Amino acid sequence: PYTPYTPQRPPPLVARARLKMSGTGMMDAAFFVGKNELLSWLNALLTLNYTKVEQCANGAAYCQIMDACYPGDVQMKKVNYDAKLEHDMIKNYKVLQCLFDKRQITKHVDVPKLCRQKPLDNLEFLQWIKRYFDINYGGNEYDATSRRGGKAVAMKENDSGNKPAPKTSTAVVKTGAARVATGASRPASAITKKPANDEAEKQVAVLNEELTSLKLTVAELEKERDFYFGKLRDIEITCQTNEKTEVTQVVEEIQKILYSTADEPAAETTEPVAPAAAVEAAPIAA
Repeated sequence: PYTPYTPQRPPPLVARARLKMSGTGMMDAAFFVGKNELLSWLNALLTLNYTKVEQCANGAAYCQIMDACYPGDVQMKKVNYDAKLEHDMIKNYKVLQCLFDKRQITKHVDVPKLCRQKPLDNLEFLQWIKRYFDINYGGNEYDATSRRGGKAVAMKENDSGNKPAPKTSTAVVKTGAARVATGASRPASAITKKPANDEAEKQVAVLNEELTSLKLTVAELEKERDFYFGKLRDIEITCQTNEKTEVTQVVEEIQKILYSTADEPAAETTEPVAPAAAVEAAPIAA
């Protein structure tokens, strides 16, 4: 028998917060959740068997996650899990946007990027929507299958990662003798060729998955690098253009830069940024 998804009820203070999360920065802990953890959570919540984050690109899963947060507010009858063409996907995102407008969620959804089924874009949006779910989910039991009309989600062959079944031969062998003769005429290399090909395909699939994972990791590290480099550059400019005599004022400006998030503007400099040559020559004020 089917058991509805029943996660632990969030603490009362968190449940009452109902954060809109439009300003969640890229350095928030939500954006460091791995794709395997996200997929396990998604499959358990919505009774799916997704193996890749880009399978969420048609927007149906995002709509149903929000339906779990706000039962009855999402027009699930308009959600199409089988959407494969871009114009069908956009219809799902319109349903999602209607919910965002109703609940005054100001998160920007870059629909064209998500529809391109790129892993990184869908990973970031899935990380954000899981964070929103963790904060706003009321703890009620959620029967995902019944909410989508009892419809099982069909998986495409290339989505599941499984190879298509081999084609059966249409040749008819009339006699047993002919069948034996055909088998005997095959060289030994032809018999062992298929297992070797299968093993090579498995290795290629594993390497492709590792490559995708490394690309995602590199992208996240580059964002983190740029974030902290920007802070150091702001501190350098603050020191070079400082005209204040009070040390405490300088410290306060530096602290504003250090503790600002990706969505918050750092302390503004009092003068425009000097060219590289001038920056090297400018003395640091005491």
